Amino acid sequence: MLDAMSEIAVAFPNDEPSAEVIASRLRADGIAARVDLGLYGSLRQVSSRGHVTVLVDEAVAGRAHKILGTTPRAAEAPSSFERLAVVFLVIALIIGLAAIVMLVVTR
Repeated sequence: MLDAMSEIAVAFPNDEPSAEVIASRLRADGIAARVDLGLYGSLRQVSSRGHVTVLVDEAVAGRAHKILGTTPRAAEAPSSFERLAVVFLVIALIIGLAAIVMLVVTR
């Protein structure tokens, strides 16, 4: 039976060929790696920059970072500005939906 593998991103190259080279380097050391193309993989309608990621099993992520000479990305809590922006956008969405409902009702 196959068990689900929790994946961790270890590299964020700018293009697909670079990602494949990185994944190949990890595979050469016995680490199963895969390249995720993100939005770039859907019909190539967006730039690959920022969408290509190399993923490995969570259990070997430390070893993969050591081989690649990278460091794990630290999880950051959203800033107060980002939280305020989300609240503002939600309120704007609610007001917009209310306006649409009022327009439909008054016709």
